[in-house]
Amino acid sequence: MDLVKVGYIGASFGASAAVPFLALEPRLKAAVLTSGGLVSTVDTPPEANPVNYVPRISIPVLMLNRRYDYVFPVETSQPLLFESLGTRTEDKRWVVYDAGHAQVPRNQVIREALGWLDKYLGPVN
Repeated sequence: MDLVKVGYIGASFGASAAVPFLALEPRLKAAVLTSGGLVSTVDTPPEANPVNYVPRISIPVLMLNRRYDYVFPVETSQPLLFESLGTRTEDKRWVVYDAGHAQVPRNQVIREALGWLDKYLGPVN
């Protein structure tokens, strides 16, 4: 394992709950978040609210979402995460598939994720 080229891949809860981790862990160099989003909660203390961490994420982030996601809606939750990222515009991408939350267009997701990780971490030897 090349400890200089560490990426993160998370799906659903693993894509949304990872927000503080992505902002604070300097060993992570790129992320792929699938079927995730952000939900702003007013009753969460500021130090635990993921909304406060998103602008501090500066690594390249690929979001692979679903148009008919009932957990993280495309109209609210997904753009809240994507637009709040502190990542440079050219280093973040948001792809939306015509599917529901648990439906995964597997081949497309794998192709996008591997391409993203190759771009930012280098190809696997």
